[in-house]
Amino acid sequence: MPHPEPEDSRVVSVRLPTPLVQRLDRLLDWHTPHRRRPTTRNAALREALGDWLDQHEQLAGLLDPESLRQQFRAAYDSQPDGLPIYRLRRLLQWPRERFDTVLEALRAARAIDLEPLPAQTFDTQATHDSYHVHGQCYGHLRWRA
Repeated sequence: MPHPEPEDSRVVSVRLPTPLVQRLDRLLDWHTPHRRRPTTRNAALREALGDWLDQHEQLAGLLDPESLRQQFRAAYDSQPDGLPIYRLRRLLQWPRERFDTVLEALRAARAIDLEPLPAQTFDTQATHDSYHVHGQCYGHLRWRA
């Protein structure tokens, strides 16, 4: 049964040296008995690239909490009246978990105020990309003075 394609994805073609593909195949063959279903090359490559990027972002200091807060604030300040949370999320293009972690840290530090998303919002993607916590959906934030 084919897996559904992620909504926001693209195909990237890359030529790999034969010894690297052979190593990958050996590893996948070794992993297969330990999993309920076989892992595909594509899935393994996606996972490996994600892990590699996480590691290198960490080494480069891009995931330092203060650096993330500064990036978040700079994106917020890029518009005169700030941005709704869904647009801020799209502007930063961070993984959802990273964005929500930074937003929650700012909320816990009382650096921001969150405003509920208006009930009449009909844009389901904007609602999905807002901030959801404790059964509440927040659509906008304001930096405290």
